[in-house]
Amino acid sequence: MAKAARELITLQIGHYSNFIGTHWWNLQEASFVYDDSSTTDINHDFLFREGITPQKQETYTPRLLSIDIKGNLGSLPVDGSLYSPQRNDLSINEASWHGHVELIKQLPEEKNEYLMDLEIEDSRYFTQRDEDKDICMDDVTNEHGAKSSSLPASQKIYDLSKSVRVWSDFLRPHLHPNSLYLLDEMLLQSGRAVVEGSHSNYGFLAGASVYQREDVEDGITDRIRLLAESCGSLQGFQILTDVHNAMGGVSQGVLQHLEDEYSTKDFITFGITPPHLNPQTPQARAVIQATIAQSYSEMSSLSGVFVPLNLRSHCLDLQAPVTKWPHLNIEENNQYLSSSVLAAFLDTMSLIYRSRTSPLPVAHIVDVLTFGGRKIAGGSLALPYGLGVDDYLFDWVKGHKPHLMSVSSGCDITVDPVSEVQVIRGVQSSRLVSPDTRLPPGVHYTSAAQLYQSFLEESETPPSLRFITSLRDPLKVSTPFPSIFSGKLSDDGLLVPSNSSFSATSVKSTPCGAGLHQGGSIGILLEQLLGSAQNLDVMKVPQLIDEGLDKEGWSSVLEELKKLKLNYCHNNEEMESSDDD
Repeated sequence: MAKAARELITLQIGHYSNFIGTHWWNLQEASFVYDDSSTTDINHDFLFREGITPQKQETYTPRLLSIDIKGNLGSLPVDGSLYSPQRNDLSINEASWHGHVELIKQLPEEKNEYLMDLEIEDSRYFTQRDEDKDICMDDVTNEHGAKSSSLPASQKIYDLSKSVRVWSDFLRPHLHPNSLYLLDEMLLQSGRAVVEGSHSNYGFLAGASVYQREDVEDGITDRIRLLAESCGSLQGFQILTDVHNAMGGVSQGVLQHLEDEYSTKDFITFGITPPHLNPQTPQARAVIQATIAQSYSEMSSLSGVFVPLNLRSHCLDLQAPVTKWPHLNIEENNQYLSSSVLAAFLDTMSLIYRSRTSPLPVAHIVDVLTFGGRKIAGGSLALPYGLGVDDYLFDWVKGHKPHLMSVSSGCDITVDPVSEVQVIRGVQSSRLVSPDTRLPPGVHYTSAAQLYQSFLEESETPPSLRFITSLRDPLKVSTPFPSIFSGKLSDDGLLVPSNSSFSATSVKSTPCGAGLHQGGSIGILLEQLLGSAQNLDVMKVPQLIDEGLDKEGWSSVLEELKKLKLNYCHNNEEMESSDDD
């Protein structure tokens, strides 16, 4: 029996965070169950809410506030189209003025094939129909005159890797009219000179300054309040935020507001650095690196737990190698492709508190991962999980390990592990134990989590503080999730022999695993961060000075990073030794 959902509100702050969030909401909608003959272990009410439009149509939309810069929405209206009445084209004849009228029409943003197909599918929500007319959907056209395809958009294959410009170019779910808040880029610049090669990459303090404007703060906090008031039993917030630009400063203001107004709730913050950053000058690079350091310093203190997400192996080296999964093909310079991997991590990891039968409260997750001042945790992802078409989990775990790869700047989760939470999804009960295997008397496995937990305990694999859960639902990678799978995989994401006829493009779903980990690897990450930050001469970067950064402010950032690192040292001598190097 499903337990009542204690809601979570999602905040997406920054353009790349919205790329990840868009993939995540698409993945969640792909896992919806619409008929009684199918079952699911996922309770979507944690992150979605019901509503009704003025046209009396029921809706199910994300509990979401998305913050971005004006101009980054593409064809998506800022208030959405779900609750808005049908927009009719204006005519000169409708003008109330009897004199000469010149009608100036702005050309609509061009939509890709996927969005046009979605528009046709959704036309029943926006078109007033005569109930006595029998409308054949094959004859429905969109505003561009394109006819609908015989296949729904979710079943067609698109190559969006080159056509996606902004995150709304592949957004499937509809958003509530209050789900979007756009910042004016002119407010970020505010008369300051941006260094050459930074491509409008404003720093941390520029974002913090913009958030302090009364109109901006009220616009954001009012939307958060409305989301909170729509919840019956709000347990907390999950925040996805860019940390390499001004959105880090905006997020600091948002987190401070949450700390002040919702202090009894729990916050999980995912600080995201995209892998495609390529500053053209040393000063532009310094702006990004200083902003990342400031974001880590501020957000870790304001969050219940702070999880850095970065596909590169170093948090400040923008050219460091990118994490490679054995059966994935990722182009790190393509936002649409790289963000899909981090979305798969979030969709899988979050199942630990979105389970229908035994959800773990966010407060408990925070307690497991944070103690002794350790408020930063690392993430890992096994995509796919690694099982073969002929494998059973009981035998497989004895000779293999899930391909859990770091999504947190290359953190090695095996280094001095202290605690962790893990999720295994998509391993069905029929794949737990082979029919030919005889288990000891009294031993019976009903889930992948139970089997894997038992194996880890018997093999005394650290850490001792561990929570594992499993769900039957696989990761459904239907359109518009990109075709990132390489090698030989079956359509349900299992490894097949090299002579098999299956190809990577046939993957529709896959088992996978994800985890959050506390351990010594975070200390290594912080050591990298502190060392690189200490080598930055921020007083030689005019943009940072114009935004308000001074020696005292930068010294405070470095001091806070030292304190964070100290929590991961076995004794103070280790820290003192590091300072002497």
